[in-house]
Amino acid sequence: MKKRVIACLLAGIMTFSLAACSGGSVSSNSSSGSGKEDSSESSADSEVGVEQTAEPQAPPEDAPVGGQFVVQISPGTLSPDMMDGWSANATNTGFIRLMQDYGLTDIMRDRTLDWNPVVVKSHDEKENEDGSITYTVEINDNLKWSDGSDITAKDYLFAIMLRSSKQFVECEGDATTGSPLLGYTEFNSGDKKEFTGLRLLGDYEFSMTVDAENLPDYYVLGNIGYTPDPMAAIAPGTDILDDGNGCYFNDKFTTDVLRETLLDPNEGFRYKRPVVCGPYKLKSIDVSTETVELEINEEFLGRPDGTKPHVQSIISKPVAVETWRDEFEKGSVDFFNTTKGETIDSTLTKLEDGSLKANYGLVPLDSVNEFRFACDFGPAQFPEVRRAFAYIIDRNELNKQLTGGYASVVDCLATEAMEDYQATKSELEENLTHYTYDIDKAKQELIDGGWTLNEKGEEFKEGTDKVRYKDVDGELMPLEIQWAYSESEITNLYNTVIPPEAEKVGMKFEGTKMDFAQLINHLNREGSDPTYHVFSCAVVLPELSSWWYFFDDAPDRMGLWNYYRVSDPELKSITAEMQKVEPGDVEKFRELFVKFEEEINKKMPGVVMTTGTQYWFYNPKLKNFVPRAYDNWWYFILDAYIEE
Repeated sequence: MKKRVIACLLAGIMTFSLAACSGGSVSSNSSSGSGKEDSSESSADSEVGVEQTAEPQAPPEDAPVGGQFVVQISPGTLSPDMMDGWSANATNTGFIRLMQDYGLTDIMRDRTLDWNPVVVKSHDEKENEDGSITYTVEINDNLKWSDGSDITAKDYLFAIMLRSSKQFVECEGDATTGSPLLGYTEFNSGDKKEFTGLRLLGDYEFSMTVDAENLPDYYVLGNIGYTPDPMAAIAPGTDILDDGNGCYFNDKFTTDVLRETLLDPNEGFRYKRPVVCGPYKLKSIDVSTETVELEINEEFLGRPDGTKPHVQSIISKPVAVETWRDEFEKGSVDFFNTTKGETIDSTLTKLEDGSLKANYGLVPLDSVNEFRFACDFGPAQFPEVRRAFAYIIDRNELNKQLTGGYASVVDCLATEAMEDYQATKSELEENLTHYTYDIDKAKQELIDGGWTLNEKGEEFKEGTDKVRYKDVDGELMPLEIQWAYSESEITNLYNTVIPPEAEKVGMKFEGTKMDFAQLINHLNREGSDPTYHVFSCAVVLPELSSWWYFFDDAPDRMGLWNYYRVSDPELKSITAEMQKVEPGDVEKFRELFVKFEEEINKKMPGVVMTTGTQYWFYNPKLKNFVPRAYDNWWYFILDAYIEE
């Protein structure tokens, strides 16, 4: 199979992570537009107040092990989840990823996706008569869990089967992990006990068969890059059997057992993660003080190139965003990042005059700030409302006020770090509708969409009537948009500017301020009915964005994967076609990528407010710390070491 070379631009992260089976597309420093020269070394490791220009690389062999890295997090953003499979929250993502590793495939230093040599001893690929492909894998026999027990083939099979089971659904988990594989649907529903696409072949050998219906698959290696889960700890007494028709659990695998081992608030894996296989393990977590502490997992054998962590402990510190730099200057946190021009310029001035000791990295963002619509109810279900909303906002002016020119506006779902976007940007610029501030166009969108009535069902009259209505299935629906947000400088400005603009077109735009945990609950509809039509979010678009999952309207995709909750035949069809592109056929994929972005531009399931450039300022005690796109602090720190 051809490997797709993934170029790497540099960028940072914000609040949410767009769920994916694998990561995204980035480019080398030299193509980031920063004017840097490629370099394997940087003066940032020997000087203070300079830009980090090195390529990411493993720490030197004599690098010391020790020290503490303090990570600032926004107050109210830490959820109790320390295991993936439930909420998608970027504050937790960093800690979770540092405790999880040993994927069968991974992204290498050169940004290619390949089999992980630390994990995989051998692998074989066979195309079957029915068009399916069977991957046979033998893992190395020296992998261990953090408690010293062996990682075997059953732990990999267990992870796939657990996260595809109806029992996991009953624990409110995302049970779509095995969806690319043969027999998933029957196993997931409970119609068959065997998962026919999985075979146990030995203590350290197993096979996975990708269903012909899911082939070709542009990101097939990413979609089978499974990580293990500790079967003995999560499901005591459970065994995996194989009589020749596929793997199945014995009768000890039950929902009651999982609820105890996964969901117990004091000891459950979802919250306490007692056994892990990543570079770090959980030492403590206190949600009340939003403090997480990780320490090195001594059993970890390394990333694909053998890199092991050198920073002994990582600890979180809740810090209000507006005081991130203040806390950094005091030395209470070890980095901060920002897109705000005033903060960037004043910090660079402090570096120049020597009043602040820090180094920095300049990266284009791999994330967007957006208004994310819930497209399955109320006025937000109608594209004309979403387009009208885009027209009532002067995004360029707002970005100028908020970032001083360090942010940019896009009219599709893309970031400056996204290689496919950069490669097609000129074509898209010519074809996309540019949603600049235009009240008349906003009104026309609403008129064309049938929002022409008042509360009495009579013709809407400007200057007399306040809110437009539409006849929807024989009932009048008011054009009232309920907005959920967490307070920040950005949302405070939005709350000042947007409501009066909405009034001009007969729209009522009403915001409700809430803490981050509440926002997540409403976004995921955990314990709450649909209430809010739009949310202020920041979303990371992954390196290998599985668009076909994000716009799949199957019930088990809605929310966690299809986070716009949009059911759109065109978006679903185009993204399904993108998935079917042969791996390595970049030209065909980008042809469809353009069609996809053009359709996004028409349907506007979200209004992107900003992407652009971000600066990372960090403590100069951190050596080999290289800010870059898609990896974020949790991968930066794996290369880093501390010299006081």
